[in-house]
Amino acid sequence: MKIGIIGANGKAGALIAKEALERGHEVTAIVRDKAKIEGKGFQQVIERDIYDLDPSDIAHLDAVVSAFGLPFGEEHHDVYKNALARLIEIFKKIPQVRLLVVGGAASLYTDPRKAHQYIEQIPEAWRRDPADMMEGFKLLQNSDVNWTYFSPAYMFDYGGKRTGAYTLGGDFAITNASNESYISYADYAIAMVDEIENAFHARRRFTAVSDSKPDAPEGVAPEPEKPKDEGTQPAAAPNPDGYYGIYDKEPSFEGMSQYRAPLNFELAGKEFKLVMNLEKDFYVKFLSGTLLEWNEWGASATKESYECGKVDELTYFVNFELAGVKPRTNISLVLDMEQRLVTFVRSVTNFNDKWPYLIKSDFDFGAIDLEGYPLPFIRHGYTADLVGKRIHWRYTPKWEIIHVYYSPYYMRGTFPPDSPALRGMPAPTPEDMENWSKYPYDEPTTYIKIKDGVYLVSCIEQNMSRRGATGNSLLFLMDTKRLHDVGRSFGHTGQKEGNVHGENYLFSAYGEFVYSDGEIEKQKNVWIP
Repeated sequence: MKIGIIGANGKAGALIAKEALERGHEVTAIVRDKAKIEGKGFQQVIERDIYDLDPSDIAHLDAVVSAFGLPFGEEHHDVYKNALARLIEIFKKIPQVRLLVVGGAASLYTDPRKAHQYIEQIPEAWRRDPADMMEGFKLLQNSDVNWTYFSPAYMFDYGGKRTGAYTLGGDFAITNASNESYISYADYAIAMVDEIENAFHARRRFTAVSDSKPDAPEGVAPEPEKPKDEGTQPAAAPNPDGYYGIYDKEPSFEGMSQYRAPLNFELAGKEFKLVMNLEKDFYVKFLSGTLLEWNEWGASATKESYECGKVDELTYFVNFELAGVKPRTNISLVLDMEQRLVTFVRSVTNFNDKWPYLIKSDFDFGAIDLEGYPLPFIRHGYTADLVGKRIHWRYTPKWEIIHVYYSPYYMRGTFPPDSPALRGMPAPTPEDMENWSKYPYDEPTTYIKIKDGVYLVSCIEQNMSRRGATGNSLLFLMDTKRLHDVGRSFGHTGQKEGNVHGENYLFSAYGEFVYSDGEIEKQKNVWIP
C-alpha cells in the first residue's frame, strides 16, 4: 500500500513509518524539514507545513496518517482543532484516500452511560491540549471524509516494550490484564498499521491497550523474569501424514472450539440482578473467570462453570450448562452493558422420547438492574433486519459455510463454491450429494436485535434431529460491522449410536457479506408445505 505520514520524524510518526516500511509498504514522509529524515528509506519526501499541504500532493496515496503533534507543556491555542479542520478541507477533495489520526485519550468514556470522560482525570493545568484534541475529534465525527481516529491508552509510553500484542476497544476506556490503561508507542504503531491494512474502523474511533508495562521507577528493581519451563514441550518429529507442527503428533480437538478467540474473564467479581419480562428475575454473581453463582431471585443459588466471549467492547456472551439437571439444560446470556439490557436463552435437550436429540429453546428479554441507575424500559427484541442477506462464515481452516438468511423463521446453509477449506477433506459421496439436494440445510431460526449492527441468531437443527442425526442448538452473537461472531453449540456430538455424547462449547468466526443472486433463496423449503 501507499501510505503517507504527516510528522514522520516525530515520536509516533517515526515508529509508524518504521513499522509500515518493514512490512513492505511504500511510505511517503510529510515533514517540515526533510533534512531530518534523509536516508530513512522513504519512497518520497514532501516538505510541507500541514497548512501548505495540497490535495494533489497526496491524492495518489491509499492512506495518510496524521501524527501531527507539538511539544508537551508549551502554550497552545486551538492548534490541534485548526490542524484537523485543515485536513478535513483537504480530504474532502480526495475521498478515495483514508485519513487516520493519532489522537488523544481524553475523549474516551469511562462509564457505560457516557457521562464521564478521561479528561476529568487530567489536572486542570494540563487540560488545554487534550481539550483542543477533543474539539478536533468532534470536527472529524461531523465531517464527510473517510476518517479513523486512534485514541491511545491513558498511559502512552514512548520507552515501552514492543510486545506485538494488543487489545482493541472502541469509545470506552479499557485496561490490560494488569488493570492498567497502558500502551507502548511500539505496540501502538503495530495497531495503527494493522488498521491501515484491514480498515476495521472506517469512520470510527478505536483505542487499544498492550500488556507491556512501564519500566520500574528509578531506584526500584524490576520484577525478576520467571525461569523458562524447559523440556515441557515434546520435540518435533517427522510425521508421515503430513503434519509439521511442533508436537510429535497433531493435536485433536472436538468441534470448532479449537479455533475460537481467547475466552474473556472481565466479568470476574461482578454481580447483577436481571429483571426479566416473562421469567422470574435472576441473580448472577461471577465468582471468577470460570465460575459463577446463579439463582432465581430469592431462591438458593447454585455454582456453575461458565465460558464467556465478547463481540464488542461492551457486549458479553455468557454460556453455561446447569450441572446435574435433567433433562440437560443450557443457559446463555447476552449482557449488553452499553444499554444495560440482557437477552436470556434457555435450551433443553433429551426431553423427547421419540426424538432424543431434539432441542428446544425459549427466549426472554430484560434489563440489568444496577444500583444508582434507573431501570431501562427498552428491550432487545425480534427482528427481520437480516432477511435477504448472506454471510460467508469461516470457523476453522477446514470449515466454512454461507448462511442464507432468506426468511424471518428459517436459515439456509450452503457451501461456498470451490471452497479451499474443504480441500483435503473426504469428497462427498453421490449419496451425500443427493441427500443434501433432497433435504437442504433449512432449519428454524430466530433473529434478535441487540443493538445497531449486533444480532443474536438462534438456529436449532430440528430437521436434522428428526432424520436421526445429532442436530444441535446453535447461537451466533454477530457483529455485522466488524463481521465476526462468538457463539455456542449445545446438544450432542457423534453420528453413530453408542458414540453420541453431550456437547457444549463456545466458538468464534469471521465472515463477509456476499452477493445474493436470489437463486438459493428461490429453492423450496422441503420441511414446510
